[in-house]
Amino acid sequence: MKTPKLLKKIDSNTINYMESAINYTIIYLNTGKTVVSAYNIKVFEALFENNRFIKINRSKLINVDFIKETIGLKNTVSVLLANGHEIPISRRRLSKIKAECPIIF
Repeated sequence: MKTPKLLKKIDSNTINYMESAINYTIIYLNTGKTVVSAYNIKVFEALFENNRFIKINRSKLINVDFIKETIGLKNTVSVLLANGHEIPISRRRLSKIKAECPIIF
């Protein structure tokens, strides 16, 4: 698989999370900046599958190092990131995430 040129300029440790936007991916950095890539989220999912990134729902790939806490309400679970964004976890992915990454729960 071809690595996007964008990742040569950005250190993966500075990526908070990535969000799918149809055929593009919006990358949120810990500096507060956002970068848009012409590659879709599946490319980044394949590139970072062995790193500290998990796909939390259909459109978001999150860096586990930036998870501050897990918030559980009645029948929904969300993660709060270091930058203040709260992102819901898909209920279908919840059990897989608990098994793969029990540290965040």
